Amino acid sequence: MILIPAIDIQAGRCVRLRQGQFDQVTQFDTLPIDRATYFAQLGAKRLHIVDLDGARTGTMHQLSLICAMQNTGIPVQAGGGIRSLEQATLCVSSGISNLVLGSIAITNPELTAQIIKKINPQHIILALDIRMQNKIPIPAIHGWQTTSNSNLWEVVAHYQQLNVTQILCTDIACDGMMQGPNFELYKEAVERFPQIEWQASGGIRNADDINQLDALGVSAAILGLSLYQGSLNLESMLCMCTS
Repeated sequence: MILIPAIDIQAGRCVRLRQGQFDQVTQFDTLPIDRATYFAQLGAKRLHIVDLDGARTGTMHQLSLICAMQNTGIPVQAGGGIRSLEQATLCVSSGISNLVLGSIAITNPELTAQIIKKINPQHIILALDIRMQNKIPIPAIHGWQTTSNSNLWEVVAHYQQLNVTQILCTDIACDGMMQGPNFELYKEAVERFPQIEWQASGGIRNADDINQLDALGVSAAILGLSLYQGSLNLESMLCMCTS
């Protein structure tokens, strides 16, 4: 398993949203470049960066900043506002290692297929945020206000046929709550699609949560609020995962 620190950026600053709500934002004093440099020095293998301005408007606003963060020596997976083939191509040509595609995977599968075909599918990560309905994970779109007509398993099966191998899955109910991830969700995900490299996100608090996800076969853990609040010692966990 790899540990991926998350940095959400808005207007050039590090922020965190509570359950994805733009009216529940916490801003931090640390500059994004400094935060990326810090994680690189600790030995993190990848960063997860979300351009919240891009996510809100549909066009990535912070591309130059994201590229500068990657230039600190750590590969990034970046998303937020990648909703056209041109935007995806620009991100790749600018040097972004991996693209994170969110709502368009649900709302515009034809465009998503074009992007996957244009960009090596090995460098595409689908971010699927779900709500549990009668124990079935249903992807949510449009700022998590609307649920899709397909369940998570149907969406993953579709994109697996297009050779996508990385899925970042967030249970919205867990996001920013620091109450633990949805272990049952990831257990079922790995059992249904063992070939997929699953990234767990939302609610990860401590080493016990990470170890339990690792035991389930999850490939990566996205770490956000736990790093800002200090409930997780990233340096020791990175050493443990490396060993």
